[in-house]
Amino acid sequence: METFEKVIDSSIAYLVGRTSRSIIKRLTKKFLDAGFDVSYEQWSILVHLYRKDGQTQQELSNIAVKDKAAITRLLNVLEKKNIVLRIPDRNDKRSKLVYLTNKAKEFKAQLIAIVEDLLEEAEHGIEPGEIAGCKATLNKIFSNFDRLNH
Repeated sequence: METFEKVIDSSIAYLVGRTSRSIIKRLTKKFLDAGFDVSYEQWSILVHLYRKDGQTQQELSNIAVKDKAAITRLLNVLEKKNIVLRIPDRNDKRSKLVYLTNKAKEFKAQLIAIVEDLLEEAEHGIEPGEIAGCKATLNKIFSNFDRLNH
């Protein structure tokens, strides 16, 4: 049993997953406390649209590392909340472009401020060099899987 606990409970996958769930829970609470009905998953889509508005669902699926069905569900909810809208692509009638609404553009700065606050909480008491090393390691792990998934 000790070997099982050592392999599972201290594995990078377990630790990253546990940390990720904690971040998601905290950010969702911070958004709700500030009056925003935006989940972490919805935020992950908004981030990419804030960077480049007017992306296809396929582009969002690729960059957010989510399957097409999950993106469709997220966009359906965001559309009902009047946060995004989908417009047929003039160059490809099979495709729709996703745009932020004025409402989404108006609360961008507030959402970013909440996320910045969350990041300060996350990095509290940790040396900048430790943070940089952790980010570098996590990016390498992501690259390992990204390479294998393509």
